[in-house]
Amino acid sequence: MKKYVLFLFILITNSALAGYHQTLPKGVRNITFRLIKTNTIKGSYNASGRPEGYSINTKINADVLIGINSTVDAYLQGLPANDYNEFNFGTFEGKATSDVFAQAIGAGYGFTNKLTGYAFIPFYNATVDLNLVRTQKGQKNVGTSIALEGLPEIDVRIIQNLFVNYYKYQPLGKWEATGFGDLEFGVLWNFYTFNKGGALLNFGGVAPTGREDNPDILQDISFGDGQWDNFVELGGDYQLSDDFGIDLWSRYTIQHPFSKITRLPDSAEFPITASKGQSRIDLGDKLLLGTQGNYRLDDEWSTSLNYLFEYKDGDDYKSSSAIADQINANNTQVRAHTARVGVSFSTLNLFKKKRFAAPININLFIQSVFAGKNTPKYERADLEFRLYF
Repeated sequence: MKKYVLFLFILITNSALAGYHQTLPKGVRNITFRLIKTNTIKGSYNASGRPEGYSINTKINADVLIGINSTVDAYLQGLPANDYNEFNFGTFEGKATSDVFAQAIGAGYGFTNKLTGYAFIPFYNATVDLNLVRTQKGQKNVGTSIALEGLPEIDVRIIQNLFVNYYKYQPLGKWEATGFGDLEFGVLWNFYTFNKGGALLNFGGVAPTGREDNPDILQDISFGDGQWDNFVELGGDYQLSDDFGIDLWSRYTIQHPFSKITRLPDSAEFPITASKGQSRIDLGDKLLLGTQGNYRLDDEWSTSLNYLFEYKDGDDYKSSSAIADQINANNTQVRAHTARVGVSFSTLNLFKKKRFAAPININLFIQSVFAGKNTPKYERADLEFRLYF
């Protein structure tokens, strides 16, 4: 799970306004609440763009078995050095799935008719199940040594011994956590308007308020990535007819370097290690491109079709181990292609006619990551409520 940090992209600033470029009128406030649910996430698109499951693999060697029981210890310690080093007790695979539910709260305020400030923060509830499966039997006797008939079959106890006592990780299995994600804040500037559309500039930052991944937990999910970001987003909309319009936008995010304790593996084939150290990490800048078509069904109902492309540059690690830096940075360049459909209900016109108490937007979105590279493969549903006052 470490290589594929789950990133739930939340558009909460202006996606449900009448046009992409429109900001809040002066003195008007906006409160937004969004519910987000993914399907069970079973894997990701790998470095070649092919879907694959989340898994870890390892062999059970002699070092791992030392301390299981006195009979095993006596057998292993009596082996010649070469036999001891070649001894293996089989291969197992841990397959992980995850479920994520998130809520997000946001607020905006119109400083002027063309300038709006906003902030939002998500709150996550995540569960990861790591199921252990033996994929290959090992060899109990090696070289000229006799087989140990009493050696127990591989079980959860032996696997836990491998990761907890030998590699110093927390126990494998089910992991659950709740917590806040990273806080985004910014300013929307409607700098250009004409009779059929306009353009908007969005600039701001992201504060590292979310939990980071824990180097001692293999199956956890981070809710934030640990560093400050700055971003600038430019976009606009054009109304092709009274009922149909199109939005286009792009966002560039600079992720600032930070330091943390990380694992320092020495093997790319099996990057599980007991070694840890301080690393200086630059997660790579991000680029987001989006386009959305909007169709108005009537005064209250509308639909939308959206495409998002996200790119993140590869990570850069600097620690005491150049080999570990290369392994940790491997396969961290990200690409993701996402399609989203939506339906929206607005009471704005009813409010203007004094037939409804307040202007409210209710939006339902369904989206899918249908292609990518080093990115989670999942579907997601969003239900959003917006109140203007």
